[in-house]
Amino acid sequence: MKVSNIMRWTLVALLGLTGLAHTHGLVRQAPVEFGSPAAPPSRMEADGTIVEDWGRLAFTIAGEGIPATGPVAVEASRIANVVPAAAAKAKRGPLEITTTAFRSPTYPAGTDVVTLQIKNTSAAPVSAKLGVPLPDGARVGKRTVMWGGRIILTLPMPIEVDAKKRAWGCDDDSTPMPGWGRPDVECDPAFRNIRAGMNGVPIVYKFSVTPGSSHDVVLGLCESHWESSGMRPVVLKVEGAPPVTVDPLARWGRHKPGALAFQAKDENGDGTLVVSALPAPGAPDPNPILNVIWLFPAGTNPNLDQVILGRMNAVATRTVDVGGETDQSLYLPGKAEYSLSIPAGGTTELTFFVGAAGGSAPMPGKSGWTLETLRKAAVEVNRDWKER
Repeated sequence: MKVSNIMRWTLVALLGLTGLAHTHGLVRQAPVEFGSPAAPPSRMEADGTIVEDWGRLAFTIAGEGIPATGPVAVEASRIANVVPAAAAKAKRGPLEITTTAFRSPTYPAGTDVVTLQIKNTSAAPVSAKLGVPLPDGARVGKRTVMWGGRIILTLPMPIEVDAKKRAWGCDDDSTPMPGWGRPDVECDPAFRNIRAGMNGVPIVYKFSVTPGSSHDVVLGLCESHWESSGMRPVVLKVEGAPPVTVDPLARWGRHKPGALAFQAKDENGDGTLVVSALPAPGAPDPNPILNVIWLFPAGTNPNLDQVILGRMNAVATRTVDVGGETDQSLYLPGKAEYSLSIPAGGTTELTFFVGAAGGSAPMPGKSGWTLETLRKAAVEVNRDWKER
């Protein structure tokens, strides 16, 4: 994905990076800590790496004429004279890279706001690859990186369209929640786990299939939170079949596993079968859930009672323990990469939201947190703390 002249993702201008780069600060060789009052801080190392409880955030940049290493200076500063911040200034050939970071006091543990400002000082355009190395076990969605059941990174834009994908997996930003389900009757153990579409995020799975092929698909659900019906109706969509709206509690009861069958088909012939669970319009609880997915050869006509008991798993071409240990993201872990095209004398800026101190970063498009509101919250909390 190409990035144009000056891209100010999520209102970057409101951060006042130019002012931050020139505010009074002490250049240090030691790490610089930044955080919120009465909360564990994050820190920026002398090489510009940001250290979190889940690992290290260290951006890479490569391209023709861009040296592998270069000088780095780290300084401490404050936004609006009250918010602790850290900035790393690096020189990499024609590029001047400023990485800034501050903590916003989002509930429950805070969000670190990290912005990269990349300036091309040369008289010619520069093409570069910006890399975001990810920790082991990370799952990359379209706009988020999941790790340990939490969103550790909200990305400024989707990852490269040619990113390597698995043959099947979850293609969204839903949250795996192992052990959430509490079925009280005999059933497949997969009913103990779920994915939840927090804040109304759809739960979407994609499966590589023979183009244009048909399949029998069974979806399993078990409601273990609500005690009365009508709270969490879910819309189930399987490619090639009519959508079905179901209230698991009203249909089967609390802690009672249930299943619905669909006659699926790869309608558009792209070799991918799409299965999803979405919140029903107007649902009091907008967070859809899904426990199990079974794919069977077309014409199997699976007995749902036997499927629920797990006795037809051997017949299935694919069984997905949604949210369980064998579940997976559609995207392979490793490194999220962006292709940057920076014109002569131009500047590109990208902002990442980072889950700090055991917390999760905001879900893009599903929360009220933007760069503007995060910065405002940080200023207000630190100013109030200082005044008290």
